[in-house]
Amino acid sequence: MTNSSAKIGIAFYAPLKSPLHPIPSGDRKIARLFIQALEQGGYHVELASQLRSFDKVGDSHRQQRLITLAKKEAMRIIRRWQKQGFNPQAWFSYHLYYKAPDLIGPIICQTLNIPYIVAEASWAEKRANGPWALYHQQVASGLRLASKVVCINPRDKIALTDFYADFCTNKMARSGNPLVSFNAFIDNPFVNHNVAATIDLIRDDLTRQNLADKYGLDIHLPWLISIAMMRSGDKFDSFQQLSLAVNLLQQPHQLLIIGDGVMHAEVKTLFAQHAHVKFSGALENSRIRQLLPHFELLVWPAINEALGMIFLEAQQAGVAVVAGDQGGVSSIVKNNVTGVLVDAYSASEMAVTVDSLLTNKAQLKAMKQAAKHYVVQHHSIAASARQLKHIIQDAISNKLE
Repeated sequence: MTNSSAKIGIAFYAPLKSPLHPIPSGDRKIARLFIQALEQGGYHVELASQLRSFDKVGDSHRQQRLITLAKKEAMRIIRRWQKQGFNPQAWFSYHLYYKAPDLIGPIICQTLNIPYIVAEASWAEKRANGPWALYHQQVASGLRLASKVVCINPRDKIALTDFYADFCTNKMARSGNPLVSFNAFIDNPFVNHNVAATIDLIRDDLTRQNLADKYGLDIHLPWLISIAMMRSGDKFDSFQQLSLAVNLLQQPHQLLIIGDGVMHAEVKTLFAQHAHVKFSGALENSRIRQLLPHFELLVWPAINEALGMIFLEAQQAGVAVVAGDQGGVSSIVKNNVTGVLVDAYSASEMAVTVDSLLTNKAQLKAMKQAAKHYVVQHHSIAASARQLKHIIQDAISNKLE
């Protein structure tokens, strides 16, 4: 994060997972990307808080405690900024939903009279009653206050459109629809401000032969790759579907699975009968992006996947994708151009699709080439920085009117 008094200050917050959280994830990655894009747009970004509002199980007592704690945190933040001489012109929150609402931003924005901007918010009306009802109300309050709501996942935008039609007609009449469609985006791994990371990316020790030796891969077979955390719920469901698809594949191949987690043993058991499926364990993101160009296809069912930044990283590296058509995956994989989207719950459709691409080398090569071009044209950090700048300037201007 930069330090420049000449730049417009933006307060940044990610209630689900701080960009400084020690455990890597797609959510942390996107939060960091938003900070990079904001800084590239010329803003001074200040991480407002690392308070995590996440409530996994729906504990109303925990939710109330965090709401109370967040009020105190908001006042502490304002006092800290006063001492630092930091005067943010806008607040930017990334990813809020009924399990992790923004409990801080709305308080500070109302106190300081600055615009409240959110990205990747979701709305689930069915949560109005039940164990997350209290948090659901907090999401509603934040959405009502928001000057801009940046929508990355097209499916989220559908529910948010209904929300504003039902609850915020007067607000929209005064300032227009706050919803803004926005492409997910990715940085260039070879343009890195961290010197050590850059050196790691450009090392040439990951040749195809090196990878074959390291992970027990056959250099003469096409290589598939899957990358995901090994945890219960949707991730494990996807691994189960992936194992079913692997059982049905007819074309010779090898699959490398990257990832680790509490369900590691269970995931390995799913593929125990397949000697051609290898495991690397968890790898640093810079390492993953270095080895990706050596693979033909990223294969992943993506059950209930919100976006899946690994799809963009794979395509950027020239890897075609076969994925389940879930969540926002269709917004970052161009179907039948950079990959193929299939029914996430149909192992047979996934297997047939992978077999077809492995058989048709010309089609696969074309998809791999198209994938690189697609990311540069539609999902670059530079393009996103420009769009964010327009969104923020518009929000600040409207607030001043």
